[in-house]
Amino acid sequence: MLTRRDALAGLAGAAVLGAAPRAPYVYPATAALRREDAGVLIRAYGQLHPGLARYLTLPARVASEARLMAEATAAETPAALWLAATRFTAAVRCGHSFANPYIQGEALTASLVERPDRLPFLFRWLGGRMIVTRGLGGVAELRPGVEIVAIDGEPASRLLARLMPLARADGHNDAKRVADLEVRGAGKYEDFDVLRALTARPGATGCVMELRSLDGRRRRIDAPLLAFDSRPHPDNKGDAALFSAAMTDGAMVLTMPDWATYDSKWDWRGFIDRTVDDAIASNARGIVVDLRGNEGGEDCGDALLARLVERPLDRPPAARRVRFRTTPADLDPHLDTWDDSFRRLGADARDDGDGFFTLPPEPSLTVRPQGRRFAGKLAVLVDAECSSATFQFAQKVQVARLGTIVGEPTGGNRRGINGGAFFFLRLPNSRLEVDLPLIGTFPPTPQPDAGLIPDVRVAPTPASIAAGRDPALMAALRLVGSR
Repeated sequence: MLTRRDALAGLAGAAVLGAAPRAPYVYPATAALRREDAGVLIRAYGQLHPGLARYLTLPARVASEARLMAEATAAETPAALWLAATRFTAAVRCGHSFANPYIQGEALTASLVERPDRLPFLFRWLGGRMIVTRGLGGVAELRPGVEIVAIDGEPASRLLARLMPLARADGHNDAKRVADLEVRGAGKYEDFDVLRALTARPGATGCVMELRSLDGRRRRIDAPLLAFDSRPHPDNKGDAALFSAAMTDGAMVLTMPDWATYDSKWDWRGFIDRTVDDAIASNARGIVVDLRGNEGGEDCGDALLARLVERPLDRPPAARRVRFRTTPADLDPHLDTWDDSFRRLGADARDDGDGFFTLPPEPSLTVRPQGRRFAGKLAVLVDAECSSATFQFAQKVQVARLGTIVGEPTGGNRRGINGGAFFFLRLPNSRLEVDLPLIGTFPPTPQPDAGLIPDVRVAPTPASIAAGRDPALMAALRLVGSR
């Protein structure tokens, strides 16, 4: 499924979207203008969002809209309005609905989320504990495996609880919300950094942190805050290789941290074919596909499955539904996209009579065998970031029993997700941008409100992080190496 992240790889600015150059940013000073913005957001989501009622009851929706209107009225700063919009979109429980930092106006982004306020470490949440995976900024005490107990007097657990209502995920899959509130060095703007910047006191140049080492000893340190772009990240990939592969313990390990190949000129299909050919030539006992940290993008996994399946493989059935035949004229001026045909997305769809229109099935859902087949074992490493195309790939593997899913529960949701086509909703006065997915997928039978549960559950621990061990990869290698 094409995701917002995939499309943004090729739409990194208003000029690409066909918009005129931006005027200097001026925040709407009157409550009436901010209420107008809130009204546009409410109408657009109410008329176009396919997942609005999937988890949100009508009373909850009315309450959410009323809260947005009240918070927008009182929002005297851009940060307050951004937070109000974020709280509103988070209530929809859709992992592709949020105020997106990547294509906001330059002045707005610079003033709010490009401040020098980044914490000097990467981290994961393990059992509600903030565990350092990599220290930055030359702070010797921030070693892998160390726990951050508190930051500026706020317990880390309270920080997590405070940001959770603002995090994006499908349904009640809180594992994805927690994963989005980690900092892994995955992009220029990470959700934790953005939300913390919007809620933190501006102007601070350092912080006081309470640490706990693996042996339980505590200490307090003063640490500098870093520039927003001080961390290495994989954005702006250009022609660079997105995947890597290497033989390890008799298995081919294919690492795929990103499927946002929309605008990449790199021959990723050729890379997958060469990797499978090398696995065959090397008599590899199995292939381990590492998708951890990969939210999705294009359906890159289908190219791999075509080299693994013996017979055509169909995607698990799901209806593709939209909320409109053509977009309302009053909303059109506020909707940007990379394909104007989206404005007529439901024109030829079947009217279901319940406010939805069902699109015809996608023509390319079947994966057909291609080339020489790799007949060894398959293991797929997943975590809560796997929430769109990577969720769907893992689901195909698990349902068809093509391999073993290893790691942590995925993101996404078995009740279906929203994506496939997007509008970038730009509010008229504040010019804040909010992502709006257009196609909802709905399974034919009732499903749990959850992601996929791995066949073999393995999670890192503070001790494994400190030792540089990867228990999930080790378990996958044992699985594909067993007879």
